[in-house]
Amino acid sequence: MNQKDTLIAIRRIEQVYHRATAAIVKEAVALEAAFAVSSEPVKFIERTKLSYIPIKTGEIWGRTWESAWFRLVGTVPADWSGKTVVAQLDLGGEGLVYLPDGKALQGITNGSVFDTEFGRDIVRLHDSCSGGEPVELWVDATASGLFGMFCDLDPGPKATNRYGCYDARVNVIRLGLFDTDMWHLTLDLRVLLGLIKSLPEKSVRRARIIRTAMTGLNEYAKSGNIPCVYREILAPELTKQASASSLSITAVGHAHIDTAWLWPVSETIRKCARTFATQLALMERYPGYVFGASQPQHYDFVKNSYPELYLRIKQAAADGKWELQGGMWVEADCNVTGGESLVRQLLHGKNYFKDEFGVDVDNLWLPDVFGYSAALPQILRKSGIAYFLTQKLSWNQINEFPYHTFIWQGIDGSEVLAHFPPENTYNSQLAPESLVAAQNQFKENDYIDEFISLFGVG
Repeated sequence: MNQKDTLIAIRRIEQVYHRATAAIVKEAVALEAAFAVSSEPVKFIERTKLSYIPIKTGEIWGRTWESAWFRLVGTVPADWSGKTVVAQLDLGGEGLVYLPDGKALQGITNGSVFDTEFGRDIVRLHDSCSGGEPVELWVDATASGLFGMFCDLDPGPKATNRYGCYDARVNVIRLGLFDTDMWHLTLDLRVLLGLIKSLPEKSVRRARIIRTAMTGLNEYAKSGNIPCVYREILAPELTKQASASSLSITAVGHAHIDTAWLWPVSETIRKCARTFATQLALMERYPGYVFGASQPQHYDFVKNSYPELYLRIKQAAADGKWELQGGMWVEADCNVTGGESLVRQLLHGKNYFKDEFGVDVDNLWLPDVFGYSAALPQILRKSGIAYFLTQKLSWNQINEFPYHTFIWQGIDGSEVLAHFPPENTYNSQLAPESLVAAQNQFKENDYIDEFISLFGVG
């Protein structure tokens, strides 16, 4: 295939990918919605004391840090029997979806700065419905985005929105049929498009992926856009092994949460609940999935504010599905902090994980700090910690740090094994293009066979 035809083929594959993504949810019916707004968060058990009014798609329900409870009701159409039913919910901010019995299902959010295509708005309700089931969902929502407010980068001293603003608008509230085959097709195409982007232009594998994808596309069109037809043709390219010299990747689900940054601490507590509920839902659906989270302070937030959720986290940890990361109480600053403070961080952090989960954490997890005390290796070894993970230093603009995996030796000669994920992010999309780049830029790839990828939206 010549260069011009190759570029046309890639564009066609991309177009099909985007069309398939838009077709995952179909045959939607509206949910009836009512909401009650408040200036501060209201607990689940207190939600029925609020006064609710109806709201429709397109209407604004809250502004700048306001909270609201939504009650969503509807009925699964009778002719949907045997099909997968989801609620598609985009309330223009962030939210935690509950069943009426108080079980937190998952978080929802309408975007991320890390991935323009990201949006968590689909809540699975029935894998195979009977038809006619009543639906009742409750959503604890906040009028803010994943990163807080919309802010003017250079506001005037008298600007009305000097410290940011946010209008939360109902975008989508509906039931729909979830096309699992179409969803899997989008994943297959995303992987193959990532390989097309990352493999050398003249590589045999890249050429055959493009040829196979185009053959499948034509058969897909002839079939009337039946996803399984396309997937069967793509399957051989997806099951091919990597080259013998390719590195292995330990991929861990991750969602870094700042304890205090662009939002109030009350919002940090809710972010923890949204994030953790979503991970538990993923574990139920994907038995091999492992999620990791650091910072005992966040676990304690959830324990005190979401006890039902906390018990499920403890069970997931006991089952080996949830990894307890980092020995510090929070991911502490290590530039201006004194030695005693660092010792106390480790003392309280390790004790919490030991007391609550029975786990003696042996790693320090600090992906998002800006500097590191030379006393840390000694403090870590005396605290029973031998492993250290971080990231920020690899983001230097001027002098590039020379290692990704190395032995860090402190002032007194104490040593810990340190690792910087070579993707240079702790918000990986786990996409082929970023993993291939990580393998190529991994500074120890001449003799170390493995690196870590932390995938997810923080």
